[in-house]
Amino acid sequence: MSKSLLKLVLVLIFSMSTASAAEWPKTVTDVLGNQVVINKKPQRVVLASGYSFVALSYAHEDPTSFLVGWGSELKKFDIATYELFQKHFPKLSSLKTIGSGSGDELSLETMLSLSPDLVIFEAWQAPRSQSLIALLNKSKIPVVFIDYYQSPLKNTVPSMRVLGQVLDREAKAEELIAFYQNHMERLTSRLNGPQLQHPRVLLHAYPGVWECCWSSGSGGLGEYISLFKGENVGADKFPTANGGLLSLEYLIQKNPQVYIATGHSAVDPQKALPLGTSVDMALSQRQLKSLVEQKGINTFDAVKNGRVYGFWNYFSGSPFNIVGAEVMAKWIQPELYQDIDPQQTMNEMNQRFLPVKLTGTYWLTLQR
Repeated sequence: MSKSLLKLVLVLIFSMSTASAAEWPKTVTDVLGNQVVINKKPQRVVLASGYSFVALSYAHEDPTSFLVGWGSELKKFDIATYELFQKHFPKLSSLKTIGSGSGDELSLETMLSLSPDLVIFEAWQAPRSQSLIALLNKSKIPVVFIDYYQSPLKNTVPSMRVLGQVLDREAKAEELIAFYQNHMERLTSRLNGPQLQHPRVLLHAYPGVWECCWSSGSGGLGEYISLFKGENVGADKFPTANGGLLSLEYLIQKNPQVYIATGHSAVDPQKALPLGTSVDMALSQRQLKSLVEQKGINTFDAVKNGRVYGFWNYFSGSPFNIVGAEVMAKWIQPELYQDIDPQQTMNEMNQRFLPVKLTGTYWLTLQR
């Protein structure tokens, strides 16, 4: 290499390194509208909710390279997904647990002992964690909020962007955002035609786990029912993401035309609906069939007409929700979205964006 060429290379390397260094400090605006100053690239990050790990994996190829602590939710409530990631990231098994949920269930003492330079919360944790967050702020530890659960249509893109900014993965985040927006545009651009159906939809959370019947509210996953012009039978009763309990008598009167049951991999497969990572389709089919044969539910038009479906509950935890949106669009407006292929979308997301491929049964249509 000539001296002149070597000098040019060194200048370019220096310019790139100083440009990177100049990016910090950063001011980011999280999904709650907080403007947060991040003084340096975070090296010690705490996830206030373990559910956030999948979302983090979309933004960064190795979240365990900077994570020092996390909430216990993923390990407790989605064991199969945890084990899938743990095989790829062995450090997960030794990651410090800070508690579960929000408020008193999270340990400030444990958080502070980890000397974090950033704590990432889910928006649903905010109401009960105000005192904890105030103490973190007082300790000069930056806190940002993301949200894929409460308001997914509004907050999925900002959440991806926030993670890209704080993890120094802006380019990857913007690539994922472009993918998400392109797929969402394919869905929403068709929703003004006269051929739309307006079926009554019951999104039934965890049948067989809770007393019949916990319905989605107008927020959270319920937003997709409204987006695709379905009538969410729980929306008027529960204007929140969490939803609430509807009586079987009320539902028989409402007579849902589309029935969507949710589940995950850790439920009792003899009582509830197993869905998600590593779950066998045949097991899900058998259990969904049993659930809709129950007295009362078996009277729904949805059951009589074969519009019975299963839906992974944790679609609401990451950008993977675009696959869930495509699935639900096809169920609510089958004629409108015949060409949409959620499996293809999932395959592409696995290939392009995730360090670990998600495999299992994440949705299903009951076979009659």
